Amino acid sequence: MIRAFRIYICTVAVVFLFFAQGCGENDLPALNNTDKRFAAFYADYLMLSGVAVDEVDSVAVMGVRELDSLFAVHALTRKAFNERADRYRREPKLWKAVLLEVRNNLEQSDD
Repeated sequence: MIRAFRIYICTVAVVFLFFAQGCGENDLPALNNTDKRFAAFYADYLMLSGVAVDEVDSVAVMGVRELDSLFAVHALTRKAFNERADRYRREPKLWKAVLLEVRNNLEQSDD
């Protein structure tokens, strides 16, 4: 289940990269609170799983409990997460805006 979740996350990112080529930052939609919560969850997920770290050997597999706990911290459910991911897949500019928010969150956590 966790592996499928990681594959899903990676697939969503690849789809975004394909569709978002050429999209400027100036014409990106504003994020609502749900988008910002999703971005905060995604940034925390990347940090906790080690994906955001440059070292290849640092990736850790998150267990179901850890993942459920992370969903709870960010007031998300798996269903809400999947619905959001589907929306971002249909709206690449919105997904790009969310990923920029994720990047900002990761940069702030480095400070």
